[in-house]
Amino acid sequence: MGSKRPDKESYYPLMDVNWWAENAVILARCSGALTVSSVKTLKNLLGKSCEWFESSPQVTSTHDGGFLSLECEIKLAPKRLRLESRPGEEDEGEDDSDSDDVTSAKARYFSYLKQGLYFVTEMERFAPPRKRSRTITKNYRLVSLRSTTPEELYQRKIDNEEYGEALSLAQAYGLDSDLVYQRQWRKSTVNIASIQDYLSKIKKRSWVLHECLERVPENVDAAKELLQYGLKGTDVEALIAIGKGEDGGRFILPGDVDIDGVPYEEFLSPDEEAENRKEREARKHQELLLSVNFSKLTLEQKELSRSRLKLLSYLDRLATYEEILGGPHAAEQRYDAEFFKKFRNQNIVLSARTYARESNVRALEILFTYHGSDLLPHRLAILSNFPETTSPHEYSFLLPEACCRQDVLMILPWNEQKHREEDWCENPQCKMIFEPVLQDEDELLYEAQPELLKYRTTKLSIDLVSGWYWNRAQEIENYAMQVDCALSLVRLGMERNIPGLQVLCDNLVTLEMLIYETGCDLTVTLKDLQEMKDSEKLRLLMMNSSDERYVKNVYQWMVPFLHRCENQSPGLANTLFREYLVSLAKEDLKLPLKIFQNSKPDCQQKIIPDQDQLMSMALECVYSCERDDQLSLCYDILECLPQRGYGPETDITKTLHDKVDELEQILSVSEILEKHGLQKPVSFVKDTQNSPEQAEKLMIRLTRHIGRKQPPVSEMHWKGLLQDILDMQQNVYMCLEPDTCYEIFTESLLCSSHLENIHLAGQMMHCSVWSVDPPVSVASKGKPRYRVSYEKSIKLVLAAGREYFNSSTSLTDSCMDLARCCLQLIVDCPSNIQEELDLIRALGYLEEFGLTILPLQVRLCSDRLSLIKDCIAQLPTNYKQSAKLLGLADLLRVAGDDQTERKGQVLILLVEQALHFQDYKAASMHCQELIATGYSKSWEVCSQLGQSEGYQDLGTRQELMAFALTHCPPGAIESLLAANSSLQTQILYQAVNYQLRPSEGGENINISGPSLLITKETPQEEIHIPSSQSADLLYWTTAKTMKVLSNTTTTTKAMLHAVSDGQWWKRSLTYLRPLHGQEFGDVLKSRSGANAAVEKQSCHPFYESLIVDPYVAESEIAYAGFQLNSSESFAEVLLRTGKLAETKSEGEDLFPATEVLLQLASDALPYDMTLSLAYLLALPQVVDANKCFEKQSHSALSLQLASYYYSLQIYAHLAPCFKDKCHPLYRADPKELIKMVTKHVSQCGYADWPEEIATLIKQLCYYNERLLDFTQAQILQGLGKGVDVQRFTADGQYKRETILGLAETLEENVYNIALSLAQRYSVPLWEVYMTHLEFLFTDSGLSTREIEDRAQSLGLFETLKTNPEALHEHMAKYVYPGIEGIDHQRLLYYFTLLENCGCSEFVKHAIKPETHIRLLKKFKAIAPDLNYKKLTDENVSPLGVLQPILTSQNILSISKLAPKIPEKDGSMLSPSSVYTIWLQKLFWNGDHKLIKKTPETIPEWLSAYDTCAKYFDRLYPGDIVTFIDDITFSSKAVTKLSVDVRLEMTNKAIKAMQQVIEKSRKKNSEDGMDSAGSTPVTHEKALNHLQQSLAHLETLNHRFIIFLKNSDQEMLQKYGHLYDLSRSEKEKIHDQAVAMCIDGQPLDMIQQLLEVAIGDLELSPRDIVQCAINNIVFALSDKGAECTLIKDPLQILEGIVSAVHTSAEKGEKLISSDDLLEWLRPFCGDDSLPVKPRIKVLQIMEQAFHLSDVDSRLLVFFRTQAVLKACWPETKAKIIDIENEEKRYSLFLELLHSSNSQSEFQHLVLLLQAWPPMKSASIAHTSNNPWVKLGTVMLSRCPIEQKENMGNEILKICRSLYETKHMLPIECTKELCFLLLNQSLLLPSLKLLVESKDQDLHALALEQITAVAKIDDSSCDSEILSLLLNAKLVVKCISTVFYPHLINHLLANQEEGHWDVEEVAKQLQEAGFSAEAGSLLMCYKGTHPSLRTYSTALSAIQHWI
Repeated sequence: MGSKRPDKESYYPLMDVNWWAENAVILARCSGALTVSSVKTLKNLLGKSCEWFESSPQVTSTHDGGFLSLECEIKLAPKRLRLESRPGEEDEGEDDSDSDDVTSAKARYFSYLKQGLYFVTEMERFAPPRKRSRTITKNYRLVSLRSTTPEELYQRKIDNEEYGEALSLAQAYGLDSDLVYQRQWRKSTVNIASIQDYLSKIKKRSWVLHECLERVPENVDAAKELLQYGLKGTDVEALIAIGKGEDGGRFILPGDVDIDGVPYEEFLSPDEEAENRKEREARKHQELLLSVNFSKLTLEQKELSRSRLKLLSYLDRLATYEEILGGPHAAEQRYDAEFFKKFRNQNIVLSARTYARESNVRALEILFTYHGSDLLPHRLAILSNFPETTSPHEYSFLLPEACCRQDVLMILPWNEQKHREEDWCENPQCKMIFEPVLQDEDELLYEAQPELLKYRTTKLSIDLVSGWYWNRAQEIENYAMQVDCALSLVRLGMERNIPGLQVLCDNLVTLEMLIYETGCDLTVTLKDLQEMKDSEKLRLLMMNSSDERYVKNVYQWMVPFLHRCENQSPGLANTLFREYLVSLAKEDLKLPLKIFQNSKPDCQQKIIPDQDQLMSMALECVYSCERDDQLSLCYDILECLPQRGYGPETDITKTLHDKVDELEQILSVSEILEKHGLQKPVSFVKDTQNSPEQAEKLMIRLTRHIGRKQPPVSEMHWKGLLQDILDMQQNVYMCLEPDTCYEIFTESLLCSSHLENIHLAGQMMHCSVWSVDPPVSVASKGKPRYRVSYEKSIKLVLAAGREYFNSSTSLTDSCMDLARCCLQLIVDCPSNIQEELDLIRALGYLEEFGLTILPLQVRLCSDRLSLIKDCIAQLPTNYKQSAKLLGLADLLRVAGDDQTERKGQVLILLVEQALHFQDYKAASMHCQELIATGYSKSWEVCSQLGQSEGYQDLGTRQELMAFALTHCPPGAIESLLAANSSLQTQILYQAVNYQLRPSEGGENINISGPSLLITKETPQEEIHIPSSQSADLLYWTTAKTMKVLSNTTTTTKAMLHAVSDGQWWKRSLTYLRPLHGQEFGDVLKSRSGANAAVEKQSCHPFYESLIVDPYVAESEIAYAGFQLNSSESFAEVLLRTGKLAETKSEGEDLFPATEVLLQLASDALPYDMTLSLAYLLALPQVVDANKCFEKQSHSALSLQLASYYYSLQIYAHLAPCFKDKCHPLYRADPKELIKMVTKHVSQCGYADWPEEIATLIKQLCYYNERLLDFTQAQILQGLGKGVDVQRFTADGQYKRETILGLAETLEENVYNIALSLAQRYSVPLWEVYMTHLEFLFTDSGLSTREIEDRAQSLGLFETLKTNPEALHEHMAKYVYPGIEGIDHQRLLYYFTLLENCGCSEFVKHAIKPETHIRLLKKFKAIAPDLNYKKLTDENVSPLGVLQPILTSQNILSISKLAPKIPEKDGSMLSPSSVYTIWLQKLFWNGDHKLIKKTPETIPEWLSAYDTCAKYFDRLYPGDIVTFIDDITFSSKAVTKLSVDVRLEMTNKAIKAMQQVIEKSRKKNSEDGMDSAGSTPVTHEKALNHLQQSLAHLETLNHRFIIFLKNSDQEMLQKYGHLYDLSRSEKEKIHDQAVAMCIDGQPLDMIQQLLEVAIGDLELSPRDIVQCAINNIVFALSDKGAECTLIKDPLQILEGIVSAVHTSAEKGEKLISSDDLLEWLRPFCGDDSLPVKPRIKVLQIMEQAFHLSDVDSRLLVFFRTQAVLKACWPETKAKIIDIENEEKRYSLFLELLHSSNSQSEFQHLVLLLQAWPPMKSASIAHTSNNPWVKLGTVMLSRCPIEQKENMGNEILKICRSLYETKHMLPIECTKELCFLLLNQSLLLPSLKLLVESKDQDLHALALEQITAVAKIDDSSCDSEILSLLLNAKLVVKCISTVFYPHLINHLLANQEEGHWDVEEVAKQLQEAGFSAEAGSLLMCYKGTHPSLRTYSTALSAIQHWI
């Protein structure tokens, strides 16, 4: 430490002493002086002065060469101003002393007075001043004092800048003095003086050179001086000295003089000696150079030379910089050291590029001048970096210029200059020795802009410069959209004689006109314009031209454009103008008319000066117009054309006039068409004038159009039309014959749907074969002179008649009359006319038979016989009208003209229909007629009739069978023989029956349904032979029958027994079972008729008089008059047959009669109950009768019958009777019998009876109960309440619900019935009463008073009280929901009822019934509109219910009731909360008493607040906060109130809260209470809350929040609104920030939001993004189903990543990509999650940031997993399997080896695309390339028939790789093509070859194309033709078979605009194929084929190209 005080201070008293060494002590004094003194002499060993510390230091003894000293520094804080002063407070007069001033008596007096006043008034102005404390700062330091070496001390002196002492130490100890000068040099500013004083004294060469090279002075002179000083030390003298080893590393100046100790001034030569000295130095310098062997330089010499080169470079840059700044004088003022430091080291090319980008033209000119060797090769590239918005005129003198020298156009070189002469070290030979590798300074320029590389050249060529001007102009227009700049550049280039810019200049002029003058689409670019055709440009120019200015714009815009086009290509202007006019004319002739009107012969200035051109264009425009409403404009255009003979005539003038005359004729035709309402474009007439077909169609359409007019036109109009048609034919449509016109006219008359026209048509036709044309004299009397020929007339009439016939809907249709009228015009009625008339007559027959069919259907019916069949089928009796049907067949021409075939077919149909209706007589008659005619095809119907069992004429049947056997085909003979045999058997049965009937009194019984022949063998036995069973029954009986008949010893009984063996009746039983006999059962049931429900007792007619009101079936025998109807049912026949069979088997085959008897009983019950009971009594099992009873619909009679049946059975079992006698039991009254048996059996239980009888008793009781139920149900039904009696009887649950439903009534009788039914069916009386009470409350419509009275009168509650819990549950569940919330009277009665019935203890609600009653009584009086139910609903906030009804009148009363009303959480309301919601309502809506008008203005809002604030004393602090938040931070507040109003109200609330707190404190102090009680704390929290609200409101004026709110974007407005509502609460701000992040907002916006929010939220953008990322990860995981994200999580992630990336690019260090990767890496690495989203996440990160190697491998691994899982799920890959190319290649080969299907190959493609491209030399080789291997395997493993598809698949794969990182090399593409060719897949191979842009592959493709001899689908399609055209290989294909197809494809697809035919033709011509080019153009131009000759082709190519 240095000396601070005089040495005498060392004699101050000692403070501390300690040992330094054995002979020295450390002495510390009170003054802070410290010495190390000798023990003997006390001499200070530290030197002359002592070391100084703070006062009174403490020291330690020496340790390790030093000791420690503890000192303390004391500082007094300076006086500061008072921050807060009360009114009237004065500053205290304080000084620096610690004691207070002594105050005077007067001051003390005023002080006491102020204290008294403050105590009394508590006013702040009288508050006593607060004394301010003084602050003392003490700093303790522990200082070390150590001994050191001279070197350390030397370094310390240098560090402490004690340079003099340091030099003394260096001299004393022999140290290096350079360190001192180096430090001084670095500490000083560089100037000449510092170089002289410091740098020149430094001996070390490397250090001095380093400083000269690296240090940049702050002024230009110093910089230049420093560099020159460095150059002096690097000259030849130093080089030689280093080579000799004499330098010793020193810095050597010229003259080989050691600078050590020599002043720098001595080197500065005087002015008078300068020249001599210069010559001497030059000579000496040259001599020294010659002595240097540059090929043997040492490393140090090379380093010296490199330093010199660098110094020279810096000096040159400094000189350049001076020039840029404006010369030496300006450089002194504007020099920037930092810029020069950068500039001198900067790549000169990049400097030039920077100046170009800054548009610093002067600087760039200087660089080109002085650094031309480095920059001029890049001149064009540097000029390309000028901003496109900079006008080229500003840097025009930098642009390349051309001039002609020796008739050669060349670029003028740039005029270069040098700052100085070349130095010896810059000699190229020397330079190569010590700097062999030259730096490529232009590398960075082209690295960023590789497209500029083509402009790098040392000598600019004309083509290169021309190309640069062209491209640069396009870039300026493309990037800056400034056409004027681009045009200026091109014009400057043209001024500088640069060729090839005229076309571009014209395009830019056109573009400039489009953008700045025409006002068309401003987005049109130069590229768009260049891609347009000239015709499109012209159309675009005139697009927006108005009609008024159109002609002016033509002269202003179109004509100059056409002139430019004409200059480019002579003749093009006329072509473009013509195309433009034609394109306009297609849509409208209005604008072309304007042009033609301004081109009339009499116009002075004509747009079209040439008359021939005017006429040709006018003709083309008129004919090109596609509209049909432009006829008047066409005539106007015609008026513009010159007359014949006007003006000069050329070769084509006459032709054009002829065409104009033709146009006039065509316009006359168009006028005729328009006159008749059939408008057509003029071009239509032109196009169709030579086409007979089109002309005929036009005439037909015209006449038909007139014929369809309504009302119909007159005869005169028709005649006028005929004349017009003939005029059209004569003038234009001469291709059409006049006869044809008459025929068309006549045909239209016939088809006009009017009789008058048809008659008129008759006058124009020859209507008979002998008709002749009338004489001329007769024809002239108003009738047509010409008539249509007879043959043509027939055709016309037939066509018209058929048309009318076909369009008719029925015979009565008016069109049918027209058809008949047309046909009757031909009076001689030839056959074809007659046929049509017959067809019309046939429609009448069809209608008579009831067949509804369209006439057209009749005509189109190919099978007319089907119409006969339909007629027969219409009605059952139609087949009987055989004569009419045969006549209809004649009219319909069935079977053509073959009468026999026709009659036979119809008769067959009649026989089939007769058989269908069993009309055997009619069938027999028609069959006899068929047999008589010998119609062999009728054998089938004859056999059907012969086999019909219903036909009893067995002889005729046998005859029919004989005819059938005669004419049937061989295959049917066997079955017919069998049927014939059966028929003969029946005849035999009939003979047997006839023999037995007389002797045995047999009877033949005909059974309805199946007809049976029955023969009796004995009187007791009947044998039924079912002859109508299916044919198989007769078939299988035939064999037995014939066997028996052949045995003459067999008796008739044996024969009959054998034939009726039959087990057939057993199979027939199935007809009676439900699953098989449904249809049959329906037939049987039909007999029951009207008594199906068994409502009446049915009986046989014989007993009708014995029964009251019986039911007698109509089908039974009526005894009033004799009628025998002995029909038997199938079941009866079956029963008899079965019993007979049982008898024949003598009891061995028992007949199971149960089912038959049940069926008979069921059938008999509706019409004969006695018979039904008899059937039931015959059942083997008694209880089987239940099946019959259950099947019947329940009625009182059927249930009584069931009871009677079981009573009979029980009685018969208990008292058996003899079967041969009639027991009196069956004569007893059924009712008495049922009653007696029921009474008897009810006396004992079931257990006392035998099991069999117990079962019967159980059934009897069951049916008695059912009968009783039915009776009750009948009573119910009588009530008219919709009771289902059947269901009431059978369904117990329905019975209970019905009884309870009946209790829901006010009718006394119904209510009493319900009570009795409840008692009968054991329904609890409590339930009935409860149901009735519920009805009274809900659906009775009674008032509450009436309900109360009725419940009291019925005595419901005595019973209901017995179960209060159930009563409460039922009332709460069913009654309470139905009571209206505002029906306080009903609710009061409801809760009173619960209270009176003792239900209180079961009420689980917070409010008991007693409290409800008290509340309802209050609310009923003060708030009748209150919804009390909602108020007490546990799920509804009571405050929300109360708020609508609160007023200033009832608020006090309701607030007192609040403590009894529970909140949703179970707590009770407070009066404060009620006041709170009322104040909110009062503030927003006003009150008719307090605030009469709803506030709208700011004063009104503040006034409303003041009114509300008066009630704050009734609110808790928390409720005050709630109210203030509602009026300041609710959506309503934000919408309606301004921020200023909200601020004002919050300030008032804060003041009010402070007053409340102050009052509370006073009250607590007066009461002696602790001020830390609960209320002040609550108030303090409220105050803090309000203060935060105030602070938040103040932030709303922040510019960021204002920006959000005022934004046009709805999203940003929403953010502003949310922030306003947030109150800067951490959770809300966090949620909003996360939402903004998820919405993809920039991070700086989120940062601003967090910064604006008040308070320490401890939130950062990093936290927000992390939270958003966590939400996304959660959504993407398996738990994501619960996620609430609206958008796709991956889209959200992309937005976040983009925001982070943008933030990082801006340099914001808010969050980095590493953070995102860190948060997402666990998700991406979780194998339990789906692979697809993890891949997508990594891809998103990869697109935005550079992934680490680990993450990149992870992405590849996930993609691999996804592909493997999809196709090879058994193959499990690990990340190690894909970590490098070799392993991935191995995995690929393994999968390829196992792949065979198309799907697997496709997934291999996906796998290769998912991996990075394989670039290893061994793998990427053609033979090992994975794509080649894949293609090889795909072709080798596919079947032959799939080869073509596989080739196309390989083509698709290769195409999918285009323009990707996997794009195949040329060699691999070639290899794949060879593979395809080897598989004979030429087409895909050609496509691959042609698509490539490689010339070698194109050559290979042409070889293959040349080898093709014939075109087919395997070698050519439209795609390969398009590819060849795109590749411009047409010329090379001209000798191949592809050429014709190429040309056809080119011409056919011109509309798509892909290829330019003229360009192709030009290529052909240039290649020498002029004829082909001409032929192509003639085809393209539409030249007629007959004109396409060789000579015309050659002339055409010369004319068109």
